[in-house]
Amino acid sequence: MKKLLFISIAAAVAFGGENLLVGAGGGYKKPVSEVIENLKKDGVQIEGAFANLGQITIQAKEGKMAAIVGDEAFLKKTDLDIKGYERIGKGALVLVTPKGKQIKDVSELKNLAKIAMPDAKKAIYGVRTTEFLKNSGLETDVAPKMLPVAGVPQVVAYVTNGEVDAGFINSTEVVARAGEFGSVIYIDEALYSPVFISAAKLAACEGNEACAKFIEEIKTSRSKEIFAKYGLK
Repeated sequence: MKKLLFISIAAAVAFGGENLLVGAGGGYKKPVSEVIENLKKDGVQIEGAFANLGQITIQAKEGKMAAIVGDEAFLKKTDLDIKGYERIGKGALVLVTPKGKQIKDVSELKNLAKIAMPDAKKAIYGVRTTEFLKNSGLETDVAPKMLPVAGVPQVVAYVTNGEVDAGFINSTEVVARAGEFGSVIYIDEALYSPVFISAAKLAACEGNEACAKFIEEIKTSRSKEIFAKYGLK
C-alpha cells in the first residue's frame, strides 16, 4: 500500500511537469482537489499529490512541492524549510463503524476485535488516535486490537468493506462519505491535541505566481465554503 502511494505521488510530479505541485494529507484530498479544480478553471497550472503527511514531507524534501496542506503541529516538527503558514481550519478525530454495526460510546472499543487507525508516526490522525487512547485510559485494553494502516483513506476502505469493527478517521471523510458508516462518534477534543490544518509555504513557493494564487485562493469565500462543507471549522 505504501509503495502504491509513493508511485501516485511520483506520477503527480511527472504529470505536473512545470505545473505547481501542492501536497496534502490523504484525509484532505477531496476539499483540496476541489480548490485545485477551481484554480484550474481560472487557468492556474496546478496539480495535487496526496498520501499520509509523513510521505508527503519526504517528497517535499526533493524540492518539487511549493506548498503542503496538513497538520500545522506535525509540519512544524519536520526539518522542511517552511516560509510561513496560512491557516485553513480545525479538524476533528472521529470513530466510525461499518454500516449495520452500531456502538454508542468509545468505551465499547474494549468489546471490539479489530480497529483500524492511521500510521501513528506519519499520519495526522494516527498521532491523535494514539493521544486519545492514552489520555482516555483505553490504551491498555485497546492497543492490542489496533490495526495500523497508511492513512485515513485506507482506514475508510477497511471500515466500509467491513474488514474491521471500527476505525479512526477525520471529520472531513465523515462528511464526504455521509451515510456510509454505522456509528459516527466525535472524540472529545480534550483528549487529543488540536488539529489546525494550514497551508505551509515552502521555498519553491517564493516568487512563484501560481503558488501565490493558490495561497490567495484558500482565503476566498468559495474555498472557505469548500473546507466548511468537509467539516473544517
